[in-house]
Amino acid sequence: MESERAVTKKEGIDFAREYGCLFLECSAKTRVNVEQCFEELVLKILETPSLTAEGSGVKKNIFKQNPT
Repeated sequence: MESERAVTKKEGIDFAREYGCLFLECSAKTRVNVEQCFEELVLKILETPSLTAEGSGVKKNIFKQNPT
């Protein structure tokens, strides 16, 4: 399994640290930690008042969107 990684654990941790993000590992393929990752994400959102404040929304989208 370790050899099938797209990103090493260290790379993931370093990326999360650089961007001030939470680092969690899960696998859709083996279903390991998938539910726990969603639960942790929801808890972090609820613990961050600015994310649930009225009028809050996506200020900047870093992902490219395909025009429809």
